[in-house]
Amino acid sequence: MKNIVLICDIDVKKGSSFFDFLIQLPHSNKHFILFARSISDDAYSVLKSKNYTYSSFANSAQLFALLLHHRPHLIHFHFYGIGHLYTFIARIFCSNIVLTMHNSPPKQVEITGWRRWKQLVLGIPITRLCAISPFIQRWLEVFIPSEKIVLINNGINLSRFNYKKLPPITNKLRCFYIGSLSAEKGIHYLLDLFSQPELTTIAQLDIYGDGELAEQVKLTANRKHSIYYHGRSAQIEQDLQQAHIVLMPSCWQEAFGYVAVEAMAVGRPVIAQPIGGLAEIFTDKEQGWYACFEQIDQVQKLLTFLYSHNKILERVGLAARKKVELKYDITIQIAKTHELYSSLIKQ
Repeated sequence: MKNIVLICDIDVKKGSSFFDFLIQLPHSNKHFILFARSISDDAYSVLKSKNYTYSSFANSAQLFALLLHHRPHLIHFHFYGIGHLYTFIARIFCSNIVLTMHNSPPKQVEITGWRRWKQLVLGIPITRLCAISPFIQRWLEVFIPSEKIVLINNGINLSRFNYKKLPPITNKLRCFYIGSLSAEKGIHYLLDLFSQPELTTIAQLDIYGDGELAEQVKLTANRKHSIYYHGRSAQIEQDLQQAHIVLMPSCWQEAFGYVAVEAMAVGRPVIAQPIGGLAEIFTDKEQGWYACFEQIDQVQKLLTFLYSHNKILERVGLAARKKVELKYDITIQIAKTHELYSSLIKQ
């Protein structure tokens, strides 16, 4: 039995995409040990039933003690960056160090020889870097030798995100935004868009999320009859089924685009800003649409067209689901992860 230690810099909660990954991961010849900041009671119960061992830790000394106790054959980091102190500590106890890059690249970084050399040195403890999208893979290859990088696309639990036929458009086109309420996510574009009188007669905006712009969103929703704020989504897979289309006006380089893939899995087409990992999630006009949300007229024209062509919405939604089944099924992610583990442990 091989000991695989997973170290993540998040609070583990049931219903999250990372939790879906954890519960699918157990294997007959591997014992999984999870280190995290904290874990919810319901998440702990499920993972315990999957034979996980769990420990919380808060500093380098505690991590050192835990690794000394468990003596792992492989350590897999999640939600940490290249060069984190913990990766150097891990290397003391294990030669197989994997780090999955969940984070987006920093904005407007000048690629210099010094930066390349620095990232190369900081990456020395890491045996393999997992890129969650081709976009992240290309970014990593700027600094890190390509033989250390493996592409494993993020996956979706399709048993949780079931396909649901598009609801009829009885009055207005229901456009959903689900995510952080921040400037970098482009929520301000949607507030401007759904303040246009021409659009509000045929479409409404349903917003789920929380963040620094929550108060602004609440105030705007109170003033505008076409904007509805619901707070944080408690069951995203069920909320998505009420939508006709999902909008993703991100201003920053998304590493992947989880909400887009979750929407597609349910059969809801996405209109997304063609930026970062989002730009490669689907084929434009086949499984969704790409649009520049800075150009309000362009997005308004597209929504007006879709309002009167619901058959196109249904066709694109079904094609989106098939795309997810072929490329973003979590079972594919799990299989590739186990292939990676086995290849490293056997070396």
